[in-house]
Amino acid sequence: ISCLYFRALALVICLLSGGRNVDAFARSTAGVAVEWRRQTSQTRISSASSRAPSRPMYTTTTAASVDDADSQPIKYRWTRPTLDIAVPALIGMMADPLLSLMDTAFVGRVGAIELASLGACTSIFHLAFHAFRATTTATTSLVSSALQSSPEEAKEVTQLSLSLGIVMGFSVLIGLRATGTWCLGTMGISQTSPLFPPAHAYLNTRLWAAPPVLGIVVAEGAFRGYANTRIPLIASCVAALINLVLDPILMFPLGLGVTGAAAATALSQFGAAAVYAFFLNKKKMLPSRRKKIVLYGSKTTTSFNRIQVIRTILGANIAMFAKQGSLLLAWAYATSKATRLGAAHVAAHQVALSFWLVFALLLDGAAVSAQVLMSKSTANLNKIRSLSKYMTKFAVAQGVASTMLITVLGTFVPELFTKDVVIQRFLHQLMPHLAAQQVLISLTFVLESMAAGANQFNLLAAGTTLSTLLSVLLLKGATDVTSIWS
Repeated sequence: ISCLYFRALALVICLLSGGRNVDAFARSTAGVAVEWRRQTSQTRISSASSRAPSRPMYTTTTAASVDDADSQPIKYRWTRPTLDIAVPALIGMMADPLLSLMDTAFVGRVGAIELASLGACTSIFHLAFHAFRATTTATTSLVSSALQSSPEEAKEVTQLSLSLGIVMGFSVLIGLRATGTWCLGTMGISQTSPLFPPAHAYLNTRLWAAPPVLGIVVAEGAFRGYANTRIPLIASCVAALINLVLDPILMFPLGLGVTGAAAATALSQFGAAAVYAFFLNKKKMLPSRRKKIVLYGSKTTTSFNRIQVIRTILGANIAMFAKQGSLLLAWAYATSKATRLGAAHVAAHQVALSFWLVFALLLDGAAVSAQVLMSKSTANLNKIRSLSKYMTKFAVAQGVASTMLITVLGTFVPELFTKDVVIQRFLHQLMPHLAAQQVLISLTFVLESMAAGANQFNLLAAGTTLSTLLSVLLLKGATDVTSIWS
């Protein structure tokens, strides 16, 4: 998709803006980390008493210390830490598509009308919930960056982000409750349509899971910031297991039909939220009333600049919302363009998009590692340089592997999805384009994640928004589904 090329170009400009090589980009990245810690960690205690230990409780990274790290090159090994983060993250991220596949499989046994209504509701929840996935990325970088300064700051960022996520969750719940009928109408389901009763029932049941879902995306980002992707994996597995057990029970023996599918999905998300709440409470990171903390026997409390932290969190999330929203806009416009071209075009586009999303998810595991490792390396110039080179090679390697796999699968995948000869012909035309994009997709994901790890949120938002606008202009001239994807 042309949007990828423009996003990659924006990232290249990001790299070149810091200098003409990786070293200059690394210095620019380290400078961002220093500024973050300067803003979120102001002077802790105005005057230290004689009883205070000689070693300061908090340390602040300075530009001089970054340059000192550059004076003694060290060979870093990144394969093990990359896989330790990427593999659990990848398995955990597969849970959400699996939940949708479970609902689709069970609802498909109820009837065609129920299955069609599920498709419309899935699109609504995808837009309502997926737009906030950007919160995961923002929270990961903010927590990891704060952790380099002190554990207390990381805990403060986590608590404030969770509070923001819960507020956003209730806002989504109220919004969907108030505009549910209108949302279904925009998807082509009017109140007189036979699809409306099951769709309305599904929507009004599943929307109650909005607060835990938004809490989940923040909690996942927080644990990633601590380089812990195993707890999100546990939560995802619990959600998938609950959904797998409750879906058939609620739908068939209890006779709830599509409403039962919605209830099973919502309860599975409550289950995942409960897992996160358990571990957050264990680490004392759940939102609570702020307590005064006395240091070294002094009456002075910790001087976290709470307002500054909130502004930083809001700024990062708004920037990432803009980035994610622009991508969703590009997907929606491409789908609408394919719809106007004809049924065969949009059918081929939908299959290709589903296929593309699966491989994008597989490539995204390395991107999670890139973001976490970059956030933890911003105080060391050598580590930034070494990580940049390693992740670039890793991205190219996994992109080539993905290209080869799609090339092989592309010979028989179209026949697995449809028996329509016209759609099969379109899919065979699309497969080479999907294969050719994999290296670029991999590089874009990894480089974007490294930029996010360096807290370059505004640059990411601006670059992605601009690339989306340029892509939409190109999509206007598309004459068939192949030109949409080329």
